Amino acid sequence: MFPTFTGRGDWVVAEALPGLSDRVQVGDVVISTRPIQADENIIKRVTAVQGQTVNVYKAGSIAPVQIQVPPGHVWLQGDNLILSRDSREYGPVPLALVKGRVVAQLWPSIKWVERKFK
Repeated sequence: MFPTFTGRGDWVVAEALPGLSDRVQVGDVVISTRPIQADENIIKRVTAVQGQTVNVYKAGSIAPVQIQVPPGHVWLQGDNLILSRDSREYGPVPLALVKGRVVAQLWPSIKWVERKFK
């Protein structure tokens, strides 16, 4: 999630989100279990929610593949798209794996986490 977070010991404040399906929005930064490694947590930005379509460029392809996010899922991407391992690698993420929405960073600097998506 660089440059939003350093990736080295950042401390964040997260809001637990029970019943997430109607509360997660595009632009939210969330903590989730990594779908391909269940013992690891990740922080990623929501770039699409259920029913929305994303364009994904597969290796060696010049045309994007369109993927629709299924019900009960979100599409997560890191802010550093070149180096991020995210939904472009493992697909839509079930909302059941999303643990909370990040609202602030406490370390190494104190700041609110903005809901933004470029």
